[in-house]
Amino acid sequence: MHELLLDLYACPSAPERWPAVLDQLRDRMSALSAVVQVLDHRDGRFHPVWTVRDSYSSAHWREHDRVFNNDSNPRLRVGAGDPMPRHAAVTRDEDIFPPGSADLREVQRRRRALNLGANLSGIIELSPGRFLALVLHRSADCPRPMGAEEEALAVTLLPHLRQAVALGEQLHMATLKADLLADASERLGAGVVLCNGGGRLIWANGSARAILAGSPVIRQSAGHVRAVLPADAIPFRRLLARAAGEAVERPLLLTLGRMEGDAVVQVMAMATRWAPAPVQVPGQPRPVLLLLREPGRPLNLSPASIAGLFGMSSAEARLTAGLCDGLSVAEYAHRRGIAEGTARIQLKRALAKAGCPRQAELVRRVCASLAVSLTQGGGLADAPRLAAAVP
Repeated sequence: MHELLLDLYACPSAPERWPAVLDQLRDRMSALSAVVQVLDHRDGRFHPVWTVRDSYSSAHWREHDRVFNNDSNPRLRVGAGDPMPRHAAVTRDEDIFPPGSADLREVQRRRRALNLGANLSGIIELSPGRFLALVLHRSADCPRPMGAEEEALAVTLLPHLRQAVALGEQLHMATLKADLLADASERLGAGVVLCNGGGRLIWANGSARAILAGSPVIRQSAGHVRAVLPADAIPFRRLLARAAGEAVERPLLLTLGRMEGDAVVQVMAMATRWAPAPVQVPGQPRPVLLLLREPGRPLNLSPASIAGLFGMSSAEARLTAGLCDGLSVAEYAHRRGIAEGTARIQLKRALAKAGCPRQAELVRRVCASLAVSLTQGGGLADAPRLAAAVP
């Protein structure tokens, strides 16, 4: 039993291990098949929403789904109008269907069609309206029914199955949230780094990895985020230590490479609000979130995003994106091969649609909008490395 439980609790982080665990249970119960399902109970019937099977059932899943695991299964109508069990309950088909009833005859017919004999089904509540079911079948060639020993094992195992499934769902949701946050971070136009107060890198998004790989003022070295220039090293370490060690209400800001012309990286450091780990390593700094931005890089805003947000035409949005990347109206017109007068007419219309009196206000409003966060691309790919401001 201990080995079975150890393998069971490995399934939340390694779902591919479910068939092997159910094989162990099947062999322990002298069963032919073992299936675990999550069922939603609504409109007076059960609706399967998740299923894992032992290797035998996995090999025959098409036939099992065609004959048994579908909406016409009489078992899924059990409980209509009755209170649902909150604690582990174990039943057999012959216990829940009246003797000689049409439903019992239909279930037995389906079992024979799949070479399935005596069954044992356990059910336990996962959450209101959602239940976990364990379904075991002996072979039709085995006359021995599931007895008290198998029933006791199923009752003992059901809470552990519930816990394993709940942990798997929590892990799946945490992974999904992490993936969504990572995807969202890529759309911010800034590098996002999670490190500890000593600079040890925990995670970085793609923009941050590009900065750390190519910037002359901040790099990843030996698993740590470090300032490259001697003049920046001490201020950067102090920034990390302060963010990790103090309850700082406002973000801490630092510019690295201040004397290096365009090779500048702006750093914003924020202390995380994570709860301490259950097992705290003595002296380990708390995590710190860093936002990295190279202000000399063009934004390459999507004209489609600008057009959608501000109701501009494609031509007006392309011009606005060029201005946000630091081009003058004359430079934009030259690059697009249009007359400067035409570009100025487009600018006038763009200003009116964005509700801006001046070109600089238009750039500020667009750069502060969702256009910065939306999908990149579609801007001027050959825009020069200029500050995103215009006179």
